Amino acid sequence: MENQVLSFEEIKRLFPDEWVLLGNPIYTDDDLSVISAIVIIHDKNKHELVKKRVNWREKYHSATTIFTGSFPQKRYLL
Repeated sequence: MENQVLSFEEIKRLFPDEWVLLGNPIYTDDDLSVISAIVIIHDKNKHELVKKRVNWREKYHSATTIFTGSFPQKRYLL
């Protein structure tokens, strides 16, 4: 699956409830939602994803991080 462009729906299906670092994302014109991208790395824990410190700039022009799950209605900051 390396360097394979996947649709946003495929990414959500393959990596449910995970944080995903995406390379070369393609966005919609109206609300800048991700249409498709290349999965670089993924993890259930956002902090673990960040710890991996991937240098995506070597292979990709741009990158973004998304969460494929849904956030709880009420979130409290500590």
